[in-house]
Amino acid sequence: MFPRGYILLTAIALLTIVSISIVWQLLAANYPTHSDVFFMGVEAGVLAAMLLVCLVLIGFFLHRLIALPKRA
Repeated sequence: MFPRGYILLTAIALLTIVSISIVWQLLAANYPTHSDVFFMGVEAGVLAAMLLVCLVLIGFFLHRLIALPKRA
């Protein structure tokens, strides 16, 4: 149906958009630094973990895209 390259590029594009939106949320949110706000710390931690997962998946998919056999 679709070549694998297009599927990988689509996945990379979607993960990039998600990563940018997570970074935007982390930078735009005014998280307080005092320790009594547990929920905001958990939210920031979960967003950071999601960002790391997205970045690892982007790297993995880019590696798979580069390693695709070239057709002559």
